[in-house]
Amino acid sequence: MKDHSTLLISDASRRDFFKQLVLGGSGLYLSPLLFQSCTSEDLGRPPFGIWEDMIKMLEQSPDHLMARRKTLVASKDPKAMTDFVRDSFQAIPSYRDFLSQIAHYTQYGTEMALRCGLATPREKAEILKDMLIEAGFEAKVVWEHTNISLEESKAIVFKKYIPEFDPPISNRKMRRWHKALDITETGESFEVIPDCMEKSEALAHDLLGKIDKKYIREAVINQKIHKNGVPSVVFTENGEEKYAHVFDPTVPFGQLHPTNEEKEFDNATALKKPKEQNITISLSCRNVMDKWNETTLVSGTWKLSELLGNQLQVQFLNNMTFGNQATKTVSQICNFTPCLALQDIYKDVAYLEERSFLGEPITLEGEKVLERYNPAVLSEEDSAVAIGYIHSFEGKVLPQAYPKVRLELEPKDAEGNIIGGLSASNFELVDNGESPIGWMQQNSISPKILLLYDTSLSMPVEYRGKGIKEFLVRTENMIREAYPSAKIILQETGSNVYTSLLNAKQVDADLILYATDGHNSDEYDESYQSIYDAGPPAILLNVFSVDTFYKPLRENMDFVEIAADDQEKTIAEIKNFVGQLKFPTYVLTYNSFDENESHKLMVKVKGTEHQIELSFTFPKNENILGNRMIGLYLTIKGTGLSPIKRVLAGYEPDLDKHGNALGPNRQMIDEVHQMLLGGAVMSFEREAPTLSLQLTEYLKTLMSNREWFEAFQDNETDMALEALGKGTLSYPSILLTMMQPLQDQVTENAITYPSGFRTCLIKCIPGYYSKTTRMSFDYMPTSEYLSITYSGLNTFEETVKKTAQLAILEAHMFSDSAYSQLHNKPLLLNKDRGNHEAFVKKALKEDFPYFYPLVYGGSELKFMDTSLQTRSFWKIDPLRGELYGILPDQTGGGSSSTEEQLRNLETVMKEYNKILTAIKVGMAIPGIGSAPLSIVAAYSFTLVRLYAIASEAIILMSTEKMDEQLSAAMQQLACNVLKAITVSRVKGPLSKGNSGIEFLIAAMGSNAPIC
Repeated sequence: MKDHSTLLISDASRRDFFKQLVLGGSGLYLSPLLFQSCTSEDLGRPPFGIWEDMIKMLEQSPDHLMARRKTLVASKDPKAMTDFVRDSFQAIPSYRDFLSQIAHYTQYGTEMALRCGLATPREKAEILKDMLIEAGFEAKVVWEHTNISLEESKAIVFKKYIPEFDPPISNRKMRRWHKALDITETGESFEVIPDCMEKSEALAHDLLGKIDKKYIREAVINQKIHKNGVPSVVFTENGEEKYAHVFDPTVPFGQLHPTNEEKEFDNATALKKPKEQNITISLSCRNVMDKWNETTLVSGTWKLSELLGNQLQVQFLNNMTFGNQATKTVSQICNFTPCLALQDIYKDVAYLEERSFLGEPITLEGEKVLERYNPAVLSEEDSAVAIGYIHSFEGKVLPQAYPKVRLELEPKDAEGNIIGGLSASNFELVDNGESPIGWMQQNSISPKILLLYDTSLSMPVEYRGKGIKEFLVRTENMIREAYPSAKIILQETGSNVYTSLLNAKQVDADLILYATDGHNSDEYDESYQSIYDAGPPAILLNVFSVDTFYKPLRENMDFVEIAADDQEKTIAEIKNFVGQLKFPTYVLTYNSFDENESHKLMVKVKGTEHQIELSFTFPKNENILGNRMIGLYLTIKGTGLSPIKRVLAGYEPDLDKHGNALGPNRQMIDEVHQMLLGGAVMSFEREAPTLSLQLTEYLKTLMSNREWFEAFQDNETDMALEALGKGTLSYPSILLTMMQPLQDQVTENAITYPSGFRTCLIKCIPGYYSKTTRMSFDYMPTSEYLSITYSGLNTFEETVKKTAQLAILEAHMFSDSAYSQLHNKPLLLNKDRGNHEAFVKKALKEDFPYFYPLVYGGSELKFMDTSLQTRSFWKIDPLRGELYGILPDQTGGGSSSTEEQLRNLETVMKEYNKILTAIKVGMAIPGIGSAPLSIVAAYSFTLVRLYAIASEAIILMSTEKMDEQLSAAMQQLACNVLKAITVSRVKGPLSKGNSGIEFLIAAMGSNAPIC
């Protein structure tokens, strides 16, 4: 019997524990006591010593099945092991066959069963067998011959067995934690989600009342049990064969089922593990000039079992070390490295590296930085000699689509010859008093030529398909006779000559070749004349050498025209034209700031007096887009899984396919830029882990910061930087809320569980152009929740009722959700829309391309707002009854915004700490402060290659000048790592302990002083 005076079993005491967990372990300020050594009571050095103690307590909670398994195996007590397996795991039946396949049926596998407590009868027997073997016993799974009735088996299945969260934490222990961490004010870090069950029941009742039975296609459950195939375990102890029955909890240890009077059983065949799936996840983009096609930025393939129970960091790393982030500004982030980094706290670095994927660094245009430029740089000694020969220094500045600036530089000797071979580090840039990082694009004459070609069928075969590619090769070979480093980039277009040329004029190229028959579907806009005039020269290749369609073009634009019906003559004329052009030797680009201000730029050759002063302003036209990325996409594909695509930012191609032209615009490129400055995390589970395991894993990710933090405590800045360079782990605390089990998952009438796997995507999009930072959560449609009822009937309705909880969770956590948009709206089922006046094409107008493919199509039951105040809708699977709220961007979740944005001239660490504090969802952005553990080695190599073409050096260690900045940045990083979280629960029917409680832990809920 527990002593209730010393153990925390009351709700109030448990609330204190969570406050301790989130504040003591994650306070918003750095108490002076955090810089002390071990306490007198030897809890260890705070905060990490306290966290270790918390983990030990959590591992003793009855619902921490993995820790209990480990302890019981070490005890070598067969009875205790049997009792544990029999009484701690929920026996889940098959959806269609109930228990008729009890001998073989597997759902999640034993490893995942230990995370969530859900296991088939066969998996329960396998768990016990493995424990006994690991403890040194001979053991095997057998199939018992029983006479268990169907009603008896139902009584077992429809009874809750998963233990409660109940760590043995005494009040004295709590006080010690408080004292060690100097906690005097805990703030509001625990709350109850109000009326969650009532709201979810009301939502389900409302929707079910609007569905005609004819639309429901629920499966018929074959309620049978294979009586002679009940999985049990036989083991040998001291030479004696003994029995361990784990299906019926009334069977005492050492006995077979009482209906097995003859003690008959068969040896079980090997367990068939859950079907493995290959899951491929990719990041891709679309550009202004080629919105029809996607370019893959990074892609990876995993076995599903490698993802389950883990997180995947979906990031665009900012290509700055911690030292650079501490001293450089946000505006100096101008290229990004896409990555898919696996996080598994139970695996070593080598394992994680093999299963993580790093793309090539890209610009805002999606161009691979290191692919274009292969520098032939002089040695340091030769560079010094070459610089000594500089007699004059010239250059020009070409502002492009904000924030990009292109510089063309010409250092010359006394005879007017260009001095080549210098590196970006030989040049210093100062823009309105700030020092941006310049990136060398070329340091020798390397013409970049853009070849556009019309893909319409009216074009001759010589300039389509294979023909245009052969033309490119021949033309490129000709140009390379004079310029060996020249490169021609092929780009297809439609029959929109003005728009295609307008976009091309904004591209970072030296010459445009445009093969077109002159057929034109768009109109000239004279407001863009300055763009046509300012861009690179263009040669239009008149592929038919006729004047009919070219005459209107010449009336509006000046361009060079070549009769291109004879390709040999065409190539010769191009060669002649190219020979008359002057191409730059040095090209540097950088990201500027203050779009609407005038800029004075100083460019200096370091170590000399040679410098130039240039002035520029960015073009005012909102349609100056260059060839920027207009869309970022995440795609999931898998064996037996319909492809899932999410628009991370920008252009939505689905809305551009059905007669509603959606051209590239400034908002799209700004959204993409902001997404690149942010990041995302995916999480994968079969069903949510038990609470104690979730909290343990959350704390273990925080523990990954121990080495650098304790070095920082000791004022060892260089050691802290070195430790940060090894990488860390990150676990958004919002997962503790949004990826939790359903309330009342098991009742005497029904059991509900995911037959697929649960996946979510969390995005953080910092404000940079917008004034708000946005965080969003998205349930991916992979869970396939289903219900099995005692009666075998109404499984559809049961799943609707249970999964409606997810909508209420979203509404509680986020200011914008499907529930908040659709609540109290007049709803209409898509199957019943008929000729409803609200949903005819004429009434929908510009919304028709949205509603037609996304809402009208598919087999799902979808409820739409007939008032058309929102595009959100409810989506229900007609077979299983799984309910999700879908937002207009097709995500199944919610979002919140906060009035914070990144300021472009403030340091990176300071600004990110500010917004991550404000969003209050426990979201970190890997790469800010430290890279994900699994890609550190590859990323470090990338940074070394990248900074070879930068005007600034990579900062690895501190100096006297930087020590103060680095210390301030580390304190800011500590504030992000040591973040307070809020714990909530959904209050349901309570029994002993914490039955029916859902917990919610969100970020930064303390009233403690801000860092």
